[in-house]
Amino acid sequence: VMLRLLALFLLSSSVLSSPLTEYENELKKEGLDVEKIHKLLKEESDEVEEEFGNAEAQAEIEHMRALYTTSCPVNETLLPVKTELDINGDATKDLFEGDIELTPEQWKIALDKDPNNPMQRRQALTSAVKMWQPMGAPVIPYSFEPGFPRDKLQVIYDSIKFWEQRTCIRFRPATSADRAFVSFNHNSDRCSSAVGRSGYKQMVNLGPGCHSVTIVAHELEHAFGALHVQSRSDRDNYVIIDFANIKSGTEHNFQRDPPYGDVLSTYGIPYEFGSMQHYPEWAFAISNRPTIYTKPAYSQYQYSLEGPRATFYDTLLVNKMYKCTDRCQNRLSCQNNGVQDGSDCNKCFCPRGWA
Repeated sequence: VMLRLLALFLLSSSVLSSPLTEYENELKKEGLDVEKIHKLLKEESDEVEEEFGNAEAQAEIEHMRALYTTSCPVNETLLPVKTELDINGDATKDLFEGDIELTPEQWKIALDKDPNNPMQRRQALTSAVKMWQPMGAPVIPYSFEPGFPRDKLQVIYDSIKFWEQRTCIRFRPATSADRAFVSFNHNSDRCSSAVGRSGYKQMVNLGPGCHSVTIVAHELEHAFGALHVQSRSDRDNYVIIDFANIKSGTEHNFQRDPPYGDVLSTYGIPYEFGSMQHYPEWAFAISNRPTIYTKPAYSQYQYSLEGPRATFYDTLLVNKMYKCTDRCQNRLSCQNNGVQDGSDCNKCFCPRGWA
């Protein structure tokens, strides 16, 4: 495995058959062979599919399929709401989990699977995620790529305001002295972001269809360092993945962190089916059947995977990641499952519907 990974850091002399994306060019500049990444991802996907093609796994999936169709038939009259996965389409081939642009160091960990379990990474990917500084009061400089549409600016400002009102993260316009900053980019065919602080200019790509507060806030949370919920180490306690219904070559997007990555993977936060960072039930599906089934004990959440906005736990995750309340001199005792507000130490932040 390690020999294959080391090969990623050798410059390729081959020429790709299709034009390189800006992200692929950046990877090549860092010494990564993009073709080898695609090849290794395909190999990992094949191994995952083989591992979960056994009779026991298939019997469980057949049971879930029957349960799904009898409990709630698909409503063909509903208009689908497009997510970043829908918008990205074929662009997901060189993105991690559909909308994340990894650094070379992060790609190395993402591709290094557990030899005894192809569904599990050997090391928690969160171990290679760098945070914005200072902890407890991080500041993220931002800019816009030249020509960014004026009529799309308010969506960005509203998304920034959303996070500033709920966490200790603050944004400010970037200056020439800033080496690390995010740049909102409209010249793209995708909705995507780096995960965490890259240490240099990093794009929040917002191509056609990506200019909504839901998607921008989603990509910003990746830029803060958050990964998707279904890649948590405890994922299999809550959902079942139907690998037979996943598009060939994309199975690797359903890998999870190892159990010893629990602290970094979950931050002690409950598994949330309706999180803005959870895959929808049909992610990477071949047919209109789900690729993700909630386990029977959680069947009431089957039709609410990936909520349309950041939830209480999405926000709490960011506050825990950045230790937002550690700076608070006073400790509040909050009712109704509330917690001390990451943005204002003198307030409680409560689940929606409570105060």
